[in-house]
Amino acid sequence: IDHSAAGLYLWVTRDEDCWATIDWLAGLGVVAAPGAFYGPSGERHVRMALTATDERIAAAVARLA
Repeated sequence: IDHSAAGLYLWVTRDEDCWATIDWLAGLGVVAAPGAFYGPSGERHVRMALTATDERIAAAVARLA
């Protein structure tokens, strides 16, 4: 997690091209925005929004583990 001080949107990286991360997340049923949409500095990040109930966020975190 990088540059996510506010907490509503998280900039997440697996230190790979954002499109590879998007593909991996989609396989887990997690929706995120490719960082490339936000400029060259986001090409190795995805943007994830935390706009769900605590239970739904916990379920998403469990899928990522």
